[in-house]
Amino acid sequence: MRGDEFFQEIASRPPLTKLHPLVASFLKTYLAGEKVIPFGGVQVINTQFPPYPSRAFESLLGHFLKDDAKRLYSVTLAVTNRCRFHCWHCYNAGRSREDIPLGVFESLAAELQDRGAVVVTLTGGEPLLRKDLEKICRCFDSRSCLTVGTTGEGLTVQRARELRDCGVFAVGISLDSADPAEHNEKRGRKDAFEIALRGLEAAGAAGLYPYVVSVGTREFLERRRFFDFLRHARNAGALEVHLLEPCPTGRISGRSDVVLKPSERRSIIDYQHEVARRDDLPILSTFAYLEGKDTFGCGAGLTHIYIDGSGELCPCNLVPLSFGNVAREPLGGILDRMGRHFARPRPSCVGRILTRHTDGGPLPVRPELSESICKTHLPVHHPLPLFYRTRQRCGPAAGNPELAAAYDRVHGDYEDFWLSKAGKPVRELVGKMNLRGSETVFEAGCGSGFGTALLARKLKRDGRVIAADISGGMLDVARRRLAGLKLNNVQFVQRDAVDALSGLRGLDAVFTSWVLGYIPLQPFFAAAAKALLPGGRLALIVHREDSPKEEFGIFSSLVARNPLVMTRRVAFDFPRDGAHLESLVDEAGLTVADLWEGSAVFRYSTAGEVLDHLLKSGAGTVFYDAIDHSSRGRLTREFLAILQERNGKRKTFQVRHDYVACIAQRR
Repeated sequence: MRGDEFFQEIASRPPLTKLHPLVASFLKTYLAGEKVIPFGGVQVINTQFPPYPSRAFESLLGHFLKDDAKRLYSVTLAVTNRCRFHCWHCYNAGRSREDIPLGVFESLAAELQDRGAVVVTLTGGEPLLRKDLEKICRCFDSRSCLTVGTTGEGLTVQRARELRDCGVFAVGISLDSADPAEHNEKRGRKDAFEIALRGLEAAGAAGLYPYVVSVGTREFLERRRFFDFLRHARNAGALEVHLLEPCPTGRISGRSDVVLKPSERRSIIDYQHEVARRDDLPILSTFAYLEGKDTFGCGAGLTHIYIDGSGELCPCNLVPLSFGNVAREPLGGILDRMGRHFARPRPSCVGRILTRHTDGGPLPVRPELSESICKTHLPVHHPLPLFYRTRQRCGPAAGNPELAAAYDRVHGDYEDFWLSKAGKPVRELVGKMNLRGSETVFEAGCGSGFGTALLARKLKRDGRVIAADISGGMLDVARRRLAGLKLNNVQFVQRDAVDALSGLRGLDAVFTSWVLGYIPLQPFFAAAAKALLPGGRLALIVHREDSPKEEFGIFSSLVARNPLVMTRRVAFDFPRDGAHLESLVDEAGLTVADLWEGSAVFRYSTAGEVLDHLLKSGAGTVFYDAIDHSSRGRLTREFLAILQERNGKRKTFQVRHDYVACIAQRR
């Protein structure tokens, strides 16, 4: 599958629907140069990205949803510098043979993941020389995608299975030629080729994603030879060829002759685009494409770091400048020191600037000299790669002003288009609260006052409701409703619910129906927990993340074809399901006493009535308002046509709003 087709498929489902249109458009264009293959129940772009779906892929999305250029993305972690091979290009040559103790990895792994590490490659040296490699793997949880990079020596099917059982997803085997003699010479072992092929076979047999890592010399990149190698790798069982460029460091320090010319680097990108269109070849992944000025650029020392087998932390595998040792000082301090020089992603490989200044001494260069080299030779002012320039252009997401404007417009129709069916679970929730009558209740997002009235009726003279909403129009309807019912134990507040709740203490109950999600979940639960008395109750009804599923899916698939039909990001914060909601509530210090799920089903005669329902019952208007004016009419017609087609010959259209309801108590 072409990468842009894959994007279109997954971008129509949460959480990718939360991407800013500019970022989504960038990703769609970028992925056109990749291809995606199925493997073991997941889909793989390449080993520079975690598989989809996975928890690590969700971690990846954090990098696209948050504007944080300093968030760590990838880590190459050498678990030892020891190796029995003598590779011609080895960037680790001459480094200390003292291994990082196992105990260091336990805290190091947790901190790397807390800082956002999505892709973690355990390498060396030869990582399989460590008998405790499996224990190191277990230090990482599923937030990261784990890969092991190896020569293949020592990789039996049994050990490959053990690595898989410890959370490893992929194994990359070094392979530089389809000719055994040439590969053996390059790797300094007469049996290197045989070891590599056996390792590749063992990885595949154990259910690990098998790929090869190759160093692209200019001879290797000659077209006929290169494509012959790709076919050879595929026949040997490799699903991907990860292509590295030779860099004058380590064993080839000072050798400018091995550096590829700009034209040769451009040919790599051309190869990548060509291979992405062909199903007869393995995936081709290259840093030339990933780290180009028109893609993500070079994140060395910023989004990517290298830690060698003795603990020295460097900006990159190919930049032998140490800024400290993780076995002897805290990771945060080392990253802060390095961050003084690596503050912004760069449009090209930083190694091509710095390695020429590291010749003539032991590697890696000690921290004091590393800082001096960076201060003297590393440009401070430089353009950003396209991804980061794109993110800078992203305006704010739709928020309270847009929601208030939408509800101000629909307040006159809200009762007919929403509460006709959605009122029943609200009545059920209020009934389950078992109010005694003397409570002080805060209602977040009171809307037209339907739930407010139910609460007020349950309270006596010494009880009261504080009802907040951001829409003046909805509050006017609510005030009229309560006045008509002669209920005067309600105080209305036009204010953001979290802000209003944050100033309150000593509440007996917090209530909200059909509004959470437009109010961010975690800040709301945290504010509710602080405002409630011990034993105080939180009662809520909230949409599930992708509801109404059919209609939201159609709209999202239309937007995924061309994300730029949207002028701003519209991303609300609904829970995936009851389990997700319960975890968030528990995290805030509240214990769930009752939780249930259900649906409010609306029935209409035409597709047009469905659209009216979506636009006049609340936040659907915010999505509609964010569509580019020139595209609005076309998207509306396409939406209605698809909805009609999917409904087939049925005379009635059903709109199903799935929800989670919950009553929890403050611990």
